[in-house]
Amino acid sequence: SDLRGRYAVAVICSICASWLIIFWLECYQFEPSNIREHPHDDLPPFPALSMDNMFWALQVSDVHLSIADGFVSAKPFHAFCSETVSVVRPSLVMLTGDITHAKFANDIDSKQREEEWKVYDDILKQTNVVEKVSWLDIRGNHDNFDVPSLTDASNHFRKISPSWKDYKSYSYRYVHTTPYGTYSFISLDACPSPGLRRPYNFFGFLRNEEIMSLRSLVEPAAEDNHTLWFSHYPSSIITTDHHQLSKLLGTATVHVCGHLHTLGGFVTHMYGKHRDGHLELELGDFRFTQTYRLLVFDHDLFSFTDAKLDQWPLVHIANPKDARFLIPSREPVGRIKHSSAIRILAFSPHRIVSVEVWLNGKLVSMATPVNGGPLFVLPWQPDLYIKGTHSILVNVKDSAGQETNVSQTFSASGDPVALQFFPSLFILTHFQPLMKASFLCVWLSLASCLVLTAITKGSHSYFAPLVRCKRVFYPFLMYVLWYGIGPWYVGELMTGHLGVVGVHGIIVEGHFLPGSITYLHGLTHVVLFQLPLTFYLNHLLSNQHTKMFSWIWHCVYVVMVTLLVRSIYASPYGPLSVLISPGLAWPLPLSLALVYASYRPPK
Repeated sequence: SDLRGRYAVAVICSICASWLIIFWLECYQFEPSNIREHPHDDLPPFPALSMDNMFWALQVSDVHLSIADGFVSAKPFHAFCSETVSVVRPSLVMLTGDITHAKFANDIDSKQREEEWKVYDDILKQTNVVEKVSWLDIRGNHDNFDVPSLTDASNHFRKISPSWKDYKSYSYRYVHTTPYGTYSFISLDACPSPGLRRPYNFFGFLRNEEIMSLRSLVEPAAEDNHTLWFSHYPSSIITTDHHQLSKLLGTATVHVCGHLHTLGGFVTHMYGKHRDGHLELELGDFRFTQTYRLLVFDHDLFSFTDAKLDQWPLVHIANPKDARFLIPSREPVGRIKHSSAIRILAFSPHRIVSVEVWLNGKLVSMATPVNGGPLFVLPWQPDLYIKGTHSILVNVKDSAGQETNVSQTFSASGDPVALQFFPSLFILTHFQPLMKASFLCVWLSLASCLVLTAITKGSHSYFAPLVRCKRVFYPFLMYVLWYGIGPWYVGELMTGHLGVVGVHGIIVEGHFLPGSITYLHGLTHVVLFQLPLTFYLNHLLSNQHTKMFSWIWHCVYVVMVTLLVRSIYASPYGPLSVLISPGLAWPLPLSLALVYASYRPPK
């Protein structure tokens, strides 16, 4: 019977591991192998020497105006709204969330702070940027901290946002009309409602009715030249029906977002191409990196450049565009091979004095300005570069002695080049179902091992000492099972509002928010506390161990307890979340009692 138990445990662990791998492959949206061509692929107009069929926009994200740090991002943001917008002169600016920080200096408490929103309002008024350009802003998770409802007085976005004043909606459609076509810019507000205090609103959330409402924004844009979605959350960090969300975002050429802060600079170019062909581009935060994005539509070919504040000249190669971001199903890439000019945008507060163009490492010539700039053009013959991929480098200098070099790979034939695999993982992987599957695999493996060992009596299994000591084993087993099934704690999830938190979701104010980052919290607890505690208790109840081995396990337990105490201390949901806390604080005295009982086992 013991042998059968071992086999059963092995089979369960193998099934869980296989399930997790298959689930990850399903969550990750691999690029398509076959993509249809754009209907206007070989039709004019083609990029040439004149300033036509071209406009550009700017994106900035995660400004985090914060009273806690003395508003360190306020001055750079003021410079962006005044100088950068004035120099670049975009058709519109998108601010994709986390306008304010809404966190205290202890980095634990979070709450909307009116002073931060007043600074945002003052900057918009002082720079007069809303009068200069179409200003499109949306909320981020920080702008939604501790907001019980959309109409609550703490929701300062409704009072300050220019977009709310124009559209009276959090998700809206802005239409940019030109002589050569219509372009839709659609905001996607995925902030959960109600808005909890940190950390449980890190993931966005869309209900089915919100998906239906967003569809009503897309339908009028069906015949537009291009549709662009902009949101705070990447699609990978939104809890919803991902099939419906993918269909919705798949109507666009590109989806731009923020939120992930380039993972603290660890992944600086977080770009992905979805299986239906549309691009998704995460932008680094403005608070620490002062990054912004230039987006260009040139003869319906989309391209972009991520730049740093006050680094001039700002240079962008519009044609031929970067081969990594070619979208044959969404744009007429055939126009590249029919174009008659290399087209470059160069911006600077000072006069541009030279624009050198190099092809495949050889200097070709100097590009010349069209009507004084910012467009610089150089005639070329794309037929010479029709096979394979090639490189283009542009060197731009201004009268202040500043210099910028920009290079990229291009394909005149319109054949895309694959994006880097690792950065795209963070865009294309659906993290909520993946974390759920990971938690269930690890938790079920531990729970199954304990239950099966108990059923088979475990006479020769590794955990036999633990199973034999019933006063230790059964309380521990109940704790493990409760963690994956029952609620963890009751706490003040919003000021004056109690809620219940569990691994599978949160209940507050009559609303149910499905589990998202709770699964990551649960997975971390199982891996860093429950699993080591299982082995530690079994070790204490076993007589076959050396003194050195015992000291290693004692040190491991001290680290486990330290991490648990730290998580209890960092709980932002008040003393009640510690008192009524079978999944947060209670495991600490329980583990101490079980360790003591293991030291004093019955004879």
